[in-house]
Amino acid sequence: MEKEFVVDIYKITGTSTPSGRTADEGEASGETIRQLILDNWDQHEKIVILFEGVVQMTRPFVDEAFAKLLRDHSLDAFNQKLFFPDANDRIVKELNAAVKLRLKINQMEKDRAEEAAGN
Repeated sequence: MEKEFVVDIYKITGTSTPSGRTADEGEASGETIRQLILDNWDQHEKIVILFEGVVQMTRPFVDEAFAKLLRDHSLDAFNQKLFFPDANDRIVKELNAAVKLRLKINQMEKDRAEEAAGN
């Protein structure tokens, strides 16, 4: 297993304001970032996410790129694998809000599935 994999959000998206859940007309999106992270999850001890040059990200981008990782991995695994060394306060706030919301969504989906299985 390799030590680390670096995901440079600005270089990949080519913008200081990444947005969008899915790629439109070949532009990088939250889905692009999430897939890159998932593709490298098991091959690296840690994944370093760089935000240099990023001013702001939309909530859909943050949810798609990062929070949706919680569908496949626990919060503990997320926290142990991903590192955000240059995230400013605004980015940290956006990440935390997206993660909290995604955890609630995941729990609601689980509750619905259990309820449907019980009927």
